[in-house]
Amino acid sequence: MRTAGTLLLLLLVPALSLASELININTADATLLDTLPGIGPTYAERIIEYRTTHGPFASISDIQNVSGIGPSTYAQIAPLITVGPTPSAPVQTDSASSTPPSRGATYVPPPTELTLAVTGSPHAYLNVPYQASAVVRAKGAADPTAQITWSFGDGSFGTGTETAKVYRFPGTYLITVTATDGQAKARGELIVDVRNIAMHIASVSGDGITIANDGDDRLDLSGWRILSGTGMFRVPDGTILLPRTSVLFPYAVTNLPFSLEAAITYPDGAIAMRFPADAKPEPAATGSYLVQTAAEEPLQVAPAEEREHISISGSAHDQITPGSAPAAATGLAAAGASLPADTRPEEPKKGLPGLLRSPWTLSFLGIMALAGGAFILL
Repeated sequence: MRTAGTLLLLLLVPALSLASELININTADATLLDTLPGIGPTYAERIIEYRTTHGPFASISDIQNVSGIGPSTYAQIAPLITVGPTPSAPVQTDSASSTPPSRGATYVPPPTELTLAVTGSPHAYLNVPYQASAVVRAKGAADPTAQITWSFGDGSFGTGTETAKVYRFPGTYLITVTATDGQAKARGELIVDVRNIAMHIASVSGDGITIANDGDDRLDLSGWRILSGTGMFRVPDGTILLPRTSVLFPYAVTNLPFSLEAAITYPDGAIAMRFPADAKPEPAATGSYLVQTAAEEPLQVAPAEEREHISISGSAHDQITPGSAPAAATGLAAAGASLPADTRPEEPKKGLPGLLRSPWTLSFLGIMALAGGAFILL
Protein backbone atom coordinates (compact mmCIF):
# COMPACT_ATOMS: atom_id res chain seq x y z
CA MET A 1 0.00 0.00 0.00
CA ARG A 2 2.87 2.37 0.85
CA THR A 3 4.60 1.44 -2.40
CA ALA A 4 1.51 2.39 -4.46
CA GLY A 5 1.21 5.78 -2.72
CA THR A 6 4.85 6.52 -3.33
CA LEU A 7 4.50 5.67 -7.00
CA LEU A 8 1.45 7.97 -7.34
CA LEU A 9 3.35 10.83 -5.68
CA LEU A 10 6.27 10.40 -8.07
CA LEU A 11 3.89 10.65 -11.03
CA LEU A 12 2.16 13.81 -9.74
CA VAL A 13 5.29 15.77 -8.86
CA PRO A 14 6.41 16.43 -12.51
CA ALA A 15 2.87 17.47 -13.49
CA LEU A 16 2.58 19.90 -10.59
CA SER A 17 6.01 21.28 -11.36
CA LEU A 18 5.07 21.82 -15.03
CA ALA A 19 1.78 23.51 -14.12
CA SER A 20 3.60 25.96 -11.89
CA GLU A 21 6.00 27.08 -14.69
CA LEU A 22 5.19 30.21 -16.65
CA ILE A 23 5.03 30.11 -20.46
CA ASN A 24 7.73 32.19 -22.12
CA ILE A 25 5.95 33.99 -24.94
CA ASN A 26 9.31 34.73 -26.60
CA THR A 27 10.30 31.05 -26.95
CA ALA A 28 7.10 28.97 -26.71
CA ASP A 29 5.92 27.19 -29.83
CA ALA A 30 2.35 27.31 -31.19
CA THR A 31 1.32 24.13 -29.33
CA LEU A 32 2.34 25.55 -25.96
CA LEU A 33 0.83 28.97 -26.64
CA ASP A 34 -2.42 27.26 -27.63
CA THR A 35 -2.82 26.04 -24.02
CA LEU A 36 -3.26 29.62 -22.76
CA PRO A 37 -6.91 30.60 -22.09
CA GLY A 38 -8.46 32.64 -24.89
CA ILE A 39 -5.54 32.15 -27.33
CA GLY A 40 -6.16 29.13 -29.52
CA PRO A 41 -4.28 28.14 -32.71
CA THR A 42 -4.99 31.39 -34.62
CA TYR A 43 -3.71 33.78 -31.96
CA ALA A 44 -0.79 31.46 -31.25
CA GLU A 45 0.36 31.82 -34.87
CA ARG A 46 -0.11 35.60 -34.65
CA ILE A 47 2.09 35.77 -31.54
CA ILE A 48 4.88 33.87 -33.31
CA GLU A 49 4.51 36.01 -36.43
CA TYR A 50 4.64 39.22 -34.40
CA ARG A 51 7.83 38.33 -32.49
CA THR A 52 9.40 37.14 -35.78
CA THR A 53 8.72 40.49 -37.43
CA HIS A 54 9.21 42.85 -34.49
CA GLY A 55 11.56 40.87 -32.27
CA PRO A 56 10.99 39.41 -28.77
CA PHE A 57 8.50 40.94 -26.37
CA ALA A 58 10.09 43.38 -23.92
CA SER A 59 7.33 42.83 -21.35
CA ILE A 60 4.30 40.62 -21.06
CA SER A 61 2.00 43.62 -21.66
CA ASP A 62 3.46 43.98 -25.19
CA ILE A 63 1.48 40.91 -26.20
CA GLN A 64 -1.49 43.26 -26.50
CA ASN A 65 0.17 44.64 -29.67
CA VAL A 66 -0.75 41.35 -31.34
CA SER A 67 -3.91 41.80 -33.42
CA GLY A 68 -6.95 40.42 -31.60
CA ILE A 69 -5.47 40.23 -28.09
CA GLY A 70 -7.18 42.89 -26.02
CA PRO A 71 -7.30 43.80 -22.32
CA SER A 72 -9.77 41.06 -21.41
CA THR A 73 -7.66 38.28 -22.95
CA TYR A 74 -4.49 39.78 -21.47
CA ALA A 75 -6.05 39.76 -17.99
CA GLN A 76 -6.59 35.99 -18.29
CA ILE A 77 -3.10 35.09 -19.51
CA ALA A 78 -0.97 37.64 -17.62
CA PRO A 79 -0.48 35.37 -14.52
CA LEU A 80 0.56 32.48 -16.80
CA ILE A 81 3.15 34.08 -19.12
CA THR A 82 6.64 35.55 -18.95
CA VAL A 83 9.15 37.09 -21.34
CA GLY A 84 12.15 35.41 -19.65
CA PRO A 85 15.40 37.06 -18.65
CA THR A 86 16.45 38.20 -22.13
CA PRO A 87 14.69 41.60 -22.42
CA SER A 88 15.20 42.52 -18.76
CA ALA A 89 17.03 45.83 -19.42
CA PRO A 90 14.43 48.57 -18.83
CA VAL A 91 16.13 51.17 -21.05
CA GLN A 92 17.93 50.64 -24.36
CA THR A 93 20.77 53.12 -24.86
CA ASP A 94 21.27 52.48 -28.58
CA SER A 95 20.46 50.06 -31.33
CA ALA A 96 23.57 47.98 -30.61
CA SER A 97 22.21 47.09 -27.16
CA SER A 98 18.80 46.03 -28.50
CA THR A 99 17.58 42.52 -27.87
CA PRO A 100 18.92 40.14 -30.50
CA PRO A 101 16.15 39.48 -33.03
CA SER A 102 14.76 36.03 -33.55
CA ARG A 103 15.33 34.27 -36.87
CA GLY A 104 17.67 37.03 -38.03
CA ALA A 105 14.99 39.79 -38.13
CA THR A 106 15.79 43.29 -36.92
CA TYR A 107 13.60 44.35 -34.05
CA VAL A 108 11.62 47.48 -34.83
CA PRO A 109 9.46 48.74 -31.96
CA PRO A 110 5.94 49.91 -32.83
CA PRO A 111 5.82 53.62 -33.70
CA THR A 112 4.51 56.07 -31.17
CA GLU A 113 3.53 58.74 -33.73
CA LEU A 114 2.39 58.64 -37.38
CA THR A 115 2.01 61.24 -40.10
CA LEU A 116 -0.48 60.83 -42.92
CA ALA A 117 -0.47 62.58 -46.31
CA VAL A 118 -3.59 62.24 -48.51
CA THR A 119 -3.56 63.36 -52.15
CA GLY A 120 -6.41 63.65 -54.64
CA SER A 121 -8.17 66.12 -56.93
CA PRO A 122 -10.80 68.44 -55.40
CA HIS A 123 -13.10 67.58 -58.33
CA ALA A 124 -14.70 64.29 -59.34
CA TYR A 125 -17.25 63.27 -61.96
CA LEU A 126 -20.29 61.05 -61.76
CA ASN A 127 -19.69 57.39 -62.66
CA VAL A 128 -15.97 58.03 -63.23
CA PRO A 129 -13.51 56.34 -60.78
CA TYR A 130 -12.04 58.97 -58.45
CA GLN A 131 -8.35 58.28 -57.77
CA ALA A 132 -6.78 59.15 -54.40
CA SER A 133 -3.77 57.89 -52.42
CA ALA A 134 -2.37 58.03 -48.89
CA VAL A 135 1.20 57.77 -47.55
CA VAL A 136 1.91 56.91 -43.89
CA ARG A 137 5.23 57.80 -42.27
CA ALA A 138 6.78 57.04 -38.88
CA LYS A 139 9.86 59.02 -37.80
CA GLY A 140 10.22 60.33 -41.34
CA ALA A 141 10.27 56.91 -43.03
CA ALA A 142 7.41 55.18 -44.85
CA ASP A 143 5.45 52.79 -42.67
CA PRO A 144 4.34 49.86 -44.85
CA THR A 145 2.73 48.00 -41.94
CA ALA A 146 0.17 50.70 -41.16
CA GLN A 147 -3.47 49.90 -41.88
CA ILE A 148 -5.32 52.57 -43.91
CA THR A 149 -9.11 52.94 -43.93
CA TRP A 150 -11.10 55.29 -46.21
CA SER A 151 -14.57 56.72 -45.53
CA PHE A 152 -15.96 58.32 -48.70
CA GLY A 153 -18.72 60.43 -47.15
CA ASP A 154 -21.66 58.56 -48.71
CA GLY A 155 -21.67 55.55 -46.39
CA SER A 156 -19.12 53.52 -48.36
CA PHE A 157 -15.55 52.73 -47.27
CA GLY A 158 -12.33 51.14 -48.53
CA THR A 159 -8.84 50.10 -47.45
CA GLY A 160 -5.32 50.36 -48.83
CA THR A 161 -2.88 53.07 -49.88
CA GLU A 162 -4.76 53.78 -53.15
CA THR A 163 -8.42 53.85 -54.00
CA ALA A 164 -10.76 54.38 -56.96
CA LYS A 165 -14.18 55.47 -55.71
CA VAL A 166 -17.18 55.77 -58.09
CA TYR A 167 -19.79 58.34 -57.04
CA ARG A 168 -23.33 57.93 -58.41
CA PHE A 169 -24.85 61.23 -57.24
CA PRO A 170 -23.58 64.84 -57.41
CA GLY A 171 -22.66 66.74 -54.27
CA THR A 172 -19.79 67.79 -52.01
CA TYR A 173 -18.30 64.93 -49.98
CA LEU A 174 -15.81 64.82 -47.11
CA ILE A 175 -13.40 61.90 -47.44
CA THR A 176 -11.70 60.89 -44.18
CA VAL A 177 -8.64 58.62 -44.00
CA THR A 178 -7.38 56.85 -40.87
CA ALA A 179 -3.98 55.17 -40.48
CA THR A 180 -3.26 52.77 -37.57
CA ASP A 181 -0.09 50.97 -36.50
CA GLY A 182 -0.31 49.44 -33.02
CA GLN A 183 -1.35 52.18 -30.63
CA ALA A 184 -0.29 54.99 -32.98
CA LYS A 185 -2.93 56.63 -35.20
CA ALA A 186 -3.14 59.46 -37.75
CA ARG A 187 -6.03 61.05 -39.65
CA GLY A 188 -6.38 63.00 -42.89
CA GLU A 189 -9.21 64.26 -45.10
CA LEU A 190 -10.19 65.51 -48.55
CA ILE A 191 -13.16 67.62 -49.71
CA VAL A 192 -14.37 66.52 -53.15
CA ASP A 193 -16.93 68.24 -55.37
CA VAL A 194 -18.71 65.63 -57.52
CA ARG A 195 -20.34 67.01 -60.68
CA ASN A 196 -21.75 65.95 -64.02
CA ILE A 197 -19.14 65.46 -66.69
CA ALA A 198 -18.86 68.29 -69.24
CA MET A 199 -18.37 66.57 -72.59
CA HIS A 200 -20.37 65.45 -75.62
CA ILE A 201 -20.08 63.69 -78.96
CA ALA A 202 -19.60 66.63 -81.31
CA SER A 203 -20.12 64.83 -84.62
CA VAL A 204 -20.18 61.53 -86.46
CA SER A 205 -18.74 61.62 -89.98
CA GLY A 206 -17.21 59.34 -92.54
CA ASP A 207 -13.81 59.90 -90.92
CA GLY A 208 -14.75 58.95 -87.38
CA ILE A 209 -16.33 60.12 -84.12
CA THR A 210 -15.40 63.49 -82.59
CA ILE A 211 -15.55 63.90 -78.80
CA ALA A 212 -15.46 67.36 -77.20
CA ASN A 213 -14.39 68.37 -73.69
CA ASP A 214 -16.58 71.30 -72.66
CA GLY A 215 -15.07 71.74 -69.19
CA ASP A 216 -12.07 73.54 -67.76
CA ASP A 217 -10.41 70.36 -66.45
CA ARG A 218 -8.60 67.57 -68.18
CA LEU A 219 -10.68 64.45 -68.78
CA ASP A 220 -9.12 61.04 -68.39
CA LEU A 221 -10.89 58.65 -70.79
CA SER A 222 -8.89 55.58 -69.74
CA GLY A 223 -11.09 52.50 -70.00
CA TRP A 224 -14.07 54.33 -71.54
CA ARG A 225 -15.77 52.71 -74.53
CA ILE A 226 -17.00 54.11 -77.84
CA LEU A 227 -19.94 52.33 -79.47
CA SER A 228 -20.90 52.56 -83.14
CA GLY A 229 -23.34 50.20 -84.80
CA THR A 230 -22.46 46.75 -83.52
CA GLY A 231 -18.82 47.68 -82.77
CA MET A 232 -17.10 48.65 -79.52
CA PHE A 233 -13.73 50.37 -78.97
CA ARG A 234 -12.00 50.56 -75.56
CA VAL A 235 -10.13 53.83 -75.10
CA PRO A 236 -6.50 53.07 -74.12
CA ASP A 237 -5.23 53.98 -70.65
CA GLY A 238 -3.65 57.42 -70.50
CA THR A 239 -5.93 59.02 -73.11
CA ILE A 240 -6.52 62.60 -71.93
CA LEU A 241 -8.80 65.29 -73.39
CA LEU A 242 -7.47 68.78 -72.76
CA PRO A 243 -9.89 71.49 -71.56
CA ARG A 244 -12.11 73.09 -74.20
CA THR A 245 -10.83 70.88 -77.00
CA SER A 246 -12.23 68.18 -79.28
CA VAL A 247 -10.55 65.05 -80.61
CA LEU A 248 -11.42 62.90 -83.64
CA PHE A 249 -11.27 59.16 -83.07
CA PRO A 250 -10.89 57.94 -86.68
CA TYR A 251 -12.42 54.70 -87.89
CA ALA A 252 -8.96 53.79 -89.24
CA VAL A 253 -7.80 53.55 -85.60
CA THR A 254 -10.91 52.31 -83.80
CA ASN A 255 -11.99 49.85 -86.57
CA LEU A 256 -15.60 50.72 -85.76
CA PRO A 257 -18.31 50.34 -88.41
CA PHE A 258 -19.87 53.58 -89.63
CA SER A 259 -23.26 54.36 -88.16
CA LEU A 260 -25.45 57.44 -87.89
CA GLU A 261 -25.68 56.80 -84.15
CA ALA A 262 -22.88 56.50 -81.59
CA ALA A 263 -22.52 56.30 -77.82
CA ILE A 264 -19.87 56.54 -75.10
CA THR A 265 -19.89 54.46 -71.92
CA TYR A 266 -18.19 54.97 -68.58
CA PRO A 267 -15.48 52.47 -67.58
CA ASP A 268 -18.11 50.42 -65.73
CA GLY A 269 -20.22 50.09 -68.92
CA ALA A 270 -23.00 52.57 -68.08
CA ILE A 271 -24.05 54.82 -71.00
CA ALA A 272 -22.59 58.33 -70.59
CA MET A 273 -23.93 60.02 -73.75
CA ARG A 274 -25.35 59.32 -77.19
CA PHE A 275 -25.30 60.87 -80.63
CA PRO A 276 -27.70 62.29 -81.60
CA ALA A 277 -28.46 63.45 -78.09
CA ASP A 278 -32.07 62.19 -78.29
CA ALA A 279 -31.15 58.81 -79.76
CA LYS A 280 -32.57 55.83 -77.95
CA PRO A 281 -31.10 52.33 -77.63
CA GLU A 282 -34.01 50.85 -79.60
CA PRO A 283 -37.49 51.96 -80.81
CA ALA A 284 -40.43 51.54 -78.48
CA ALA A 285 -42.19 48.23 -79.04
CA THR A 286 -45.71 49.71 -78.91
CA GLY A 287 -45.13 53.04 -80.67
CA SER A 288 -46.75 54.15 -83.96
CA TYR A 289 -45.81 56.43 -86.84
CA LEU A 290 -48.21 59.10 -88.14
CA VAL A 291 -48.38 59.31 -91.93
CA GLN A 292 -50.09 62.24 -93.71
CA THR A 293 -51.33 61.55 -97.28
CA ALA A 294 -51.04 64.03 -100.16
CA ALA A 295 -54.83 64.41 -100.57
CA GLU A 296 -55.21 65.55 -96.96
CA GLU A 297 -57.05 62.41 -95.96
CA PRO A 298 -57.36 61.62 -92.27
CA LEU A 299 -54.15 60.56 -90.51
CA GLN A 300 -53.43 56.84 -90.68
CA VAL A 301 -51.35 54.72 -88.36
CA ALA A 302 -48.87 52.37 -90.01
CA PRO A 303 -48.89 48.91 -88.37
CA ALA A 304 -45.73 47.86 -86.53
CA GLU A 305 -44.86 45.18 -89.11
CA GLU A 306 -44.84 47.79 -91.91
CA ARG A 307 -42.67 50.42 -90.18
CA GLU A 308 -39.41 48.94 -91.33
CA HIS A 309 -40.49 49.54 -94.94
CA ILE A 310 -41.02 53.28 -94.40
CA SER A 311 -38.16 55.32 -95.83
CA ILE A 312 -37.48 58.99 -96.32
CA SER A 313 -35.26 60.49 -98.96
CA GLY A 314 -33.13 63.41 -97.91
CA SER A 315 -29.98 64.14 -95.94
CA ALA A 316 -28.21 61.52 -93.84
CA HIS A 317 -29.54 63.05 -90.61
CA ASP A 318 -33.25 62.92 -91.55
CA GLN A 319 -35.06 60.55 -89.21
CA ILE A 320 -38.57 59.33 -88.45
CA THR A 321 -39.47 59.60 -84.82
CA PRO A 322 -42.53 58.04 -83.15
CA GLY A 323 -45.48 60.40 -82.84
CA SER A 324 -44.45 62.82 -85.62
CA ALA A 325 -45.23 62.94 -89.34
CA PRO A 326 -42.32 62.26 -91.74
CA ALA A 327 -40.95 65.46 -93.21
CA ALA A 328 -41.37 64.37 -96.85
CA ALA A 329 -44.99 63.31 -96.39
CA THR A 330 -45.88 66.47 -94.49
CA GLY A 331 -44.34 68.63 -97.18
CA LEU A 332 -46.29 66.81 -99.87
CA ALA A 333 -49.52 67.29 -97.95
CA ALA A 334 -48.92 71.00 -97.66
CA ALA A 335 -48.16 71.29 -101.35
CA GLY A 336 -51.42 69.54 -102.24
CA ALA A 337 -53.43 72.58 -101.23
CA SER A 338 -51.74 74.75 -103.86
CA LEU A 339 -51.81 72.34 -106.83
CA PRO A 340 -53.32 73.67 -110.09
CA ALA A 341 -56.97 72.98 -110.63
CA ASP A 342 -56.34 70.45 -113.40
CA THR A 343 -54.03 68.39 -111.19
CA ARG A 344 -56.31 68.21 -108.19
CA PRO A 345 -58.04 64.90 -107.51
CA GLU A 346 -61.42 64.56 -109.25
CA GLU A 347 -64.36 65.68 -107.21
CA PRO A 348 -67.17 63.13 -106.92
CA LYS A 349 -69.86 63.63 -109.56
CA LYS A 350 -72.99 65.26 -108.30
CA GLY A 351 -76.60 64.55 -109.23
CA LEU A 352 -76.92 60.90 -108.14
CA PRO A 353 -77.88 59.93 -104.65
CA GLY A 354 -75.05 58.63 -102.53
CA LEU A 355 -76.50 55.10 -102.49
CA LEU A 356 -76.56 54.89 -106.31
CA ARG A 357 -72.93 56.03 -106.51
CA SER A 358 -71.82 53.01 -104.54
CA PRO A 359 -70.09 50.35 -106.70
CA TRP A 360 -71.74 47.65 -104.64
CA THR A 361 -75.18 49.04 -105.42
CA LEU A 362 -74.42 49.31 -109.16
CA SER A 363 -73.06 45.74 -109.25
CA PHE A 364 -76.18 44.45 -107.51
CA LEU A 365 -78.48 46.26 -109.99
CA GLY A 366 -76.50 44.86 -112.92
CA ILE A 367 -76.89 41.32 -111.63
CA MET A 368 -80.61 41.83 -111.14
CA ALA A 369 -80.97 43.16 -114.72
CA LEU A 370 -79.15 40.12 -116.14
CA ALA A 371 -81.31 37.79 -114.09
CA GLY A 372 -84.50 39.54 -115.32
CA GLY A 373 -83.39 39.32 -118.98
CA ALA A 374 -82.67 35.62 -118.64
CA PHE A 375 -86.04 35.05 -117.06
CA ILE A 376 -87.79 36.80 -119.99
CA LEU A 377 -85.90 34.68 -122.52
CA LEU A 378 -86.95 31.53 -120.75
